[in-house]
Amino acid sequence: MTSLTLTCIGRQQNTHDVVSWQLAPLSGGLPPVLAGQCITLHTEIDGQPECRAYTLSSSPQDACWQVTIKDVGRVSHHLHQTLQVGDETQVDGPFGDFNLTALPCERPLLLSAGSGITPMWAMLRDELAKRPDADIRFIHSARSPEDLIFADELAALAAAHSGVRHALILEEAPTAHPWVGRLTPAMLAELAPDLRGRHVYLCGPAPYMAAVRTMLTELGLPPEQLHQESFGLPPAEPATTSDHFWLTLKKSGKKVKILPGQTLLAALEVAGETIMAACRAGVCGSCRCTTTGDIERQSVMTLSAQDLESGVALACSCTAKGDISLDY
Repeated sequence: MTSLTLTCIGRQQNTHDVVSWQLAPLSGGLPPVLAGQCITLHTEIDGQPECRAYTLSSSPQDACWQVTIKDVGRVSHHLHQTLQVGDETQVDGPFGDFNLTALPCERPLLLSAGSGITPMWAMLRDELAKRPDADIRFIHSARSPEDLIFADELAALAAAHSGVRHALILEEAPTAHPWVGRLTPAMLAELAPDLRGRHVYLCGPAPYMAAVRTMLTELGLPPEQLHQESFGLPPAEPATTSDHFWLTLKKSGKKVKILPGQTLLAALEVAGETIMAACRAGVCGSCRCTTTGDIERQSVMTLSAQDLESGVALACSCTAKGDISLDY
């Protein structure tokens, strides 16, 4: 994965809590990128290094990279407060398999909610640059008109391309708005009557994605036609049982309690340990660690067969099935 230093050349306030930054290299060009891929931004908070993975909202045709970030979470809030035009930032990437190149389709249906629109916006623009007459459905959900990201740009793009049909579903909207409430199976059936003939690309908050997956199943979408992306694991649940395993840190010998079903990352952070973790979804590979013992991996992205044989795991998406030791 490429590591490079980029300069912030632009900052745009998209909504009351969403900002887009444009990033360009100090010299030379940017690495090749696929629409829908992510990068890791590095920063420092109170003297401690921090990083998070963000999907690029720019398309490969753009001269610079753009990240569009909602002011949620410690690192994102810090970037909102500090990252200004002229600042330099360390970036890793790009990475990720959620894109129309790795998951091609002639007639995509893009479903997103909130800041989950970022990969969809990149994929839509890239696809239209390659296939101006592409048949694309784009359905985005948001809380209110004030929370819509790229709404004007999306309307302009749809007006310029007859094959693009889009709908904005708002929980709170004027009575004249055609789609009010939350996305329902009836709305999906009306907006995409040919749903089963399309591949669906899904991104948004975990509850939204779970609800949409259920709807798509009810409407008969074959599971192999659903592709999804999400970042952020739910916070670790407090211990509700005395059952636990022991996670031993090889370097220090410290023993950390880890609950059944709790990720290695969550257990380490609860114990006050600091480990680099950017995407927290088993995608970027920044939380690689080496384990000994019985584990279960929920993601093996970025891991080779040799890594797996050597006990390498992604702490954000790996759970313990017994006492284990760990090095990172």
